[in-house]
Amino acid sequence: MSHIEQSDGFPAAAAHAREGAVFPAGPEATPAGQAGESSGVRWRTDWDSKIDSVSGSCWVNAVASTVLDGREVAVVGTEDATVRMLDLATGLPVGEPLTGHEDSVMGVATTVLDGRPVAVTTSRDGTARVWDLGAREQIGQMLELYRGPVNAVAPTVLKGRPVAVTVGDDGTARLWDLATCEQIGDHLVSACSEVWAVDTAVLGGRPVAVTSEAEGPLQVIDLAAGRPLGELTGHDGPVQDVATTVLDGRPIAVTGGADDTMRVWDLATCEQLYSRPTTEPFAISAGLVDGRPVAVTRAPSVYADGPRYDISSQVLRVWDLSGRGPAGQVVDGPWFSEAQTVTPRGRLLVSSHAGLAALTHH
Repeated sequence: MSHIEQSDGFPAAAAHAREGAVFPAGPEATPAGQAGESSGVRWRTDWDSKIDSVSGSCWVNAVASTVLDGREVAVVGTEDATVRMLDLATGLPVGEPLTGHEDSVMGVATTVLDGRPVAVTTSRDGTARVWDLGAREQIGQMLELYRGPVNAVAPTVLKGRPVAVTVGDDGTARLWDLATCEQIGDHLVSACSEVWAVDTAVLGGRPVAVTSEAEGPLQVIDLAAGRPLGELTGHDGPVQDVATTVLDGRPIAVTGGADDTMRVWDLATCEQLYSRPTTEPFAISAGLVDGRPVAVTRAPSVYADGPRYDISSQVLRVWDLSGRGPAGQVVDGPWFSEAQTVTPRGRLLVSSHAGLAALTHH
């Protein structure tokens, strides 16, 4: 992200994934799916994929990545209640779909259990499940204590054992031991409204979780103690999503709210570092690209007459968190879902009506 050039006074931005076109990111930015003037800054797809090869022609709700047998793979959760894997070098499916959920898979996270790559998935069926990706089978019992959809999951390590935090429409956040598939302690959060999103970080050597609720503050939770450390206050309205990464050696959270802002928080102090106006972000992911921390937001395009909330005009915007500004809009077809992630190797995975694209910054 350090090599973004300038065009007409605005950061050079938005690469159409397959053609490499670059659009200016200013107020008159070309909307998603239209041609723009090329300028040498590119996000390129590593492979072409079709929705048929990703998920049997159905919607992709969640995506994560891991390394399986020496190759980087994407793990996707779909509307047809299956979990599927794709080889990120080729875009081809890896093995048969994993089945067991009885409704749409809403969240996917990956971690390592006893030296094996595993995925933890959450579903509208009120359960979470742990999968051995190498053996392509479910591990242990399903995690079933919810009344309603389980919206998201985030893994971490607690006292040397892999754990995961799940959140759901029943207003709870729960901590699970992935080896035993048992809940650890009481609910981390018992809210009066749905808990939409969660991510984890390490703060002073201790794992923490950050959760967002439909009606309530963002909470930072000490997972070892099972209690809140503080709240992230500042958004004027609901916060749809949260992601964590590291900035200048300190753990941070990036949040997007209905108040049309993206905000960056210091998790050690629970203070806001800065905020940036943006069209209401529907989803946020964060990670490192070329060694620099970035956030990726999905939002409607802004036209001269204001934002358009029809699904055909959504765009992805990449933010350079070190430079505190936008580093471009990435366009890969006109129809984006909520499935996006930044892989450990700096790829951007995003699903659209055309399939799952793996984009690399150049």
